[in-house]
Amino acid sequence: MAGVRGAPSLGDMPRIIIAGGGIAGLEALIALHGHLGSTAEIELLEANTDLVERQRAVAEPFGAGPAPRFDLVRIAADHGAHLRPDRLSSVDPEQRRVRTVRGDTLDYDALLVAVGATPDIAVPGALTFSGPRDVAAFASLLDDLDAGRLQRVAFAVPTSVTWALPLYELALMTAEHVRANARLPDVGLMVITPEHSPLEAFGTRIASHIWSLLAERGIAVCADTVPLRAGPGGLVVAHGEPVQAERIVSLPRLVGPWIGGLPHDGQGFLATDAHGAVLGIDGVWAAGDGTSFPLKQGGLAAQQAAAAAAAIAASLGAEVEPEPFRPVLRGMLLDPAGPRFLDARRGDLAATPLWQPATKVAAPHLWNYLAPHAPEVATGSEEIDVGDLLIGLAERHAALGESALAQHCLDAADQVRGAFYATRPV
Repeated sequence: MAGVRGAPSLGDMPRIIIAGGGIAGLEALIALHGHLGSTAEIELLEANTDLVERQRAVAEPFGAGPAPRFDLVRIAADHGAHLRPDRLSSVDPEQRRVRTVRGDTLDYDALLVAVGATPDIAVPGALTFSGPRDVAAFASLLDDLDAGRLQRVAFAVPTSVTWALPLYELALMTAEHVRANARLPDVGLMVITPEHSPLEAFGTRIASHIWSLLAERGIAVCADTVPLRAGPGGLVVAHGEPVQAERIVSLPRLVGPWIGGLPHDGQGFLATDAHGAVLGIDGVWAAGDGTSFPLKQGGLAAQQAAAAAAAIAASLGAEVEPEPFRPVLRGMLLDPAGPRFLDARRGDLAATPLWQPATKVAAPHLWNYLAPHAPEVATGSEEIDVGDLLIGLAERHAALGESALAQHCLDAADQVRGAFYATRPV
């Protein structure tokens, strides 16, 4: 397995550094503590002292409370780790040493990079919603709707975005906001997406249900349409007339972390093997949005982190059999009528939880710690091949002339299918 070498035995108290205190970093921390107990020194490198469940920020402009926060100091301490309020700057793989933003140098035996990615504008001129920091801007858009200053809003899915669910949530919640205000009968809402059908990542059956749900709420859909930028005529799209809209809401494209000393692709992302090991580098693993895996989603990041944690523990001598990352795509859709639970295997919009705790992000190690008394839910078989989705993304990029991105998706499909079939029961 790449990334595994002659490392210190557990009796030597190896030092593990986890860079990043988000979903992936904490999922790995808790999994590592379970594998290693108190036989390793773990340092969590994260400038923030709270974990913010930012996936729920889409509901804040509509009157929901602030996104929940959890104390990172306590989470770290409960799992035998020390929180260092700092960020990763660069890595010296030869010396097994990292440098932090504040200028400290730290030695490690194993390093997990889970620093995430940086949001950037994908549709120039649009309101880019990337989390809590954009709540006020979207609330201002709702004020303009209420005051009659705005009548047509387009929700634009950029071609570079592979996890579009938050934009559909914003569209559904906006439609409910309009419906509840009797003075706004003429407001037009639409989704503009390069997808063949809404939320096609979950398969054709769920996509069909999403079509119906959007139609019921009066939201028009323009599929197979690539949004480019805001223009004088509305939303400029590829190979078509502009879509008339006074305001455009979009999601950010993500840019890699560009960690000095580590190999990365042209966008700054870290390439990893099926166990999360950074290719070509001993002793370094990565998980989450900062990796080159094309699908960026919290639940997938948690699965990557669990695979990497097992590989790290095995490399340090623990009796654990690492299993490769085999993505299982799940998501909770915050519909104003009640949350819907999406699992590509089922093909419906379940109103009852398909996993517990019933959180936006299915990260079992983390949420079982935060909500230890939640009831168990049988999830059934998880034999899901995400390769088809990646091949579909490759075809989309190829059609747009984005050959490098297309090849990247094909490479990821090969890796996923290799792990899928290698571990599938016969």
